[in-house]
Amino acid sequence: MSVRLVKFGGETLAGLEGRLAELLSKAAAEVGEGRVSSWAKALEESKGRTEFEAPETLVVTPYLLDFRYRRSTGIALTRFLEGLKEGKFLGTRCSGCGRVLIPPRTFCEWCFRRVDEWIEHSGEGEVATYSIAYIGTNPKVRLPKPEPIAVIWFEGTKVVRPNTRTVAHAAGILHRLGEVEPQEIMIGMRVRPVWRPEEERVGSITDVLYFASVRR
Repeated sequence: MSVRLVKFGGETLAGLEGRLAELLSKAAAEVGEGRVSSWAKALEESKGRTEFEAPETLVVTPYLLDFRYRRSTGIALTRFLEGLKEGKFLGTRCSGCGRVLIPPRTFCEWCFRRVDEWIEHSGEGEVATYSIAYIGTNPKVRLPKPEPIAVIWFEGTKVVRPNTRTVAHAAGILHRLGEVEPQEIMIGMRVRPVWRPEEERVGSITDVLYFASVRR
C-alpha cells in the first residue's frame, strides 16, 4: 500500500478567482508532506483490525469537496413549512393515542394508523434541555457572544407515564433562545417564538428567529 499526495500546480490556480485560489493554496499547505506519513502509519497500524480491505493507493488531496443534495419535503412537512411562512406552527393529532405531532407526520408509529387531523399551535412551550454554544460552525472561531440552544417542548403535547412520571412523548424542536442571559435559563422555563418580519419569511424553521422567555 502506498500513499500519494496530490498537489496543485501553478497553472491550476492561475485561472481561479483570487479568493478561491488563496483558499486552495492554504489547504494544500496545511496538508503538507507530514500528513502523508501520518496516514501511511495509521493505515499500517490498522491492518487486521478492520473488516474493510486496505486500499492499494491512498490519495491525500487538499481539494475542497462540495456535495449538494435535494430531497422532497413530502405532504406533511411542506404544509408545516408553508405555515411557518404565515407565522403559524401546524401539527397533526392522532385520533388513536391523542398525541400531537410537531413537526407533523401523517402516520402514527404508536398506533400504526393514518393521521389526518391538523391543528394550529401557538408555538409556546418549555425548555426541556439546553446547551450554551461557544463556537459556531467553524471550530477554530469562538463566538463573540455565547449562544443558547434548547430543545423546546410545545405546550400541551407531553405524554407522561403515570407510574414513573417519565415523559414518553413531547412534540418539540431544537432552536435558539434569545432575549435571555445564559445564567437565567432554567429547565421548564416558559418560552414563545419570535418571528421574522412577514416580508422576510421564506418557509423555513429560521422564520422563527429564536424563542424568548415568557415573562410572568
